[in-house]
Amino acid sequence: MKISRASILVAAAISATVLTACGSSGPSAPTGTAGTSGAESSSTPAGSPSASPAPRSTAAPASTTGAAAESTAELEQYCQQSGGQVQTRRPFWNTNGDQSQWLALAGTATMCRFQADDEAQSRIYVDLTTLSSTDPTLAGLAYLAKVPMPPSSGGANPATGYCGNELRGSSTFGGAGAAGGGWVAQADPDDVVVSLCVFPDGSYIDEWGLAYHSAGDVRGKDLTSVMRYRPAGTLPPVFSVPQVQPTS
Repeated sequence: MKISRASILVAAAISATVLTACGSSGPSAPTGTAGTSGAESSSTPAGSPSASPAPRSTAAPASTTGAAAESTAELEQYCQQSGGQVQTRRPFWNTNGDQSQWLALAGTATMCRFQADDEAQSRIYVDLTTLSSTDPTLAGLAYLAKVPMPPSSGGANPATGYCGNELRGSSTFGGAGAAGGGWVAQADPDDVVVSLCVFPDGSYIDEWGLAYHSAGDVRGKDLTSVMRYRPAGTLPPVFSVPQVQPTS
C-alpha cells in the first residue's frame, strides 16, 4: 500500500505539471527587465516610452503655424525670396571705442538685411523668425505698432532710448554709455556695426529701423509687406500706443 500510494502522488504531480504547461503561453518576463526580445517589444503599447515612434509625414500638419517647423535653410531662403540678404553678425562690446579695444563676445546672430534703392541706400536688419513666422514676435509687433518716439532730450542715442523706454527692449551692452557695443560684420561695406533692439522672446530688429518706422519712414524695406504674420483685425495690445486726448 505504501508503494502504491507514493506512485499515485507522483503521478498526480506529473499530471498537474503537464496541465499547467499546456494552459500557459510560457513564462512572462518581469516588466521593465532588460533583454526583452524583439517579438515582445513589438507588442509594447504605442503610448509607452519604449514603443517605436510612428512614421512621420514629410508634410507639416495643417495646424502647424510659424517658423518652428521650418529649417534654417528654409528661413534663409524666405529672406532671399523677399529681396533680402542673409547675414551673420557677432556681438562686440565697446564698439564706441577704438577698434583695437573691442571685446568679441560669444555667439552669433543670423538675420535678414534689406537695402533700399534710395538716395541714402537705407538698410534694415531683422531676425529670420520675425520675418518668416506666421505667429507674432515682439519685434514684429513693435514694428507694426509704430509706438510714437518722444522728442529727443539730447545726449543719449535716441533710437537706443526708444528701444528701451518705449518698447522695453534692449540694445545696450554692459554699463557703457550710449549703445556701448553692437553686432559686427567686418565685411559689410555700409554697416560694420549695427545696434539691434532685442526683445525678451529673442526677436530683434535694428533700433534705427524701428525708430524711423515709428514716424512712418521706411528704411531698407517696408517689413509689413514681407512679414508672414498678418494680424486678423486689431493688432494685439502688446505695445500701448498713447491715445491723443481731444482738445477742449
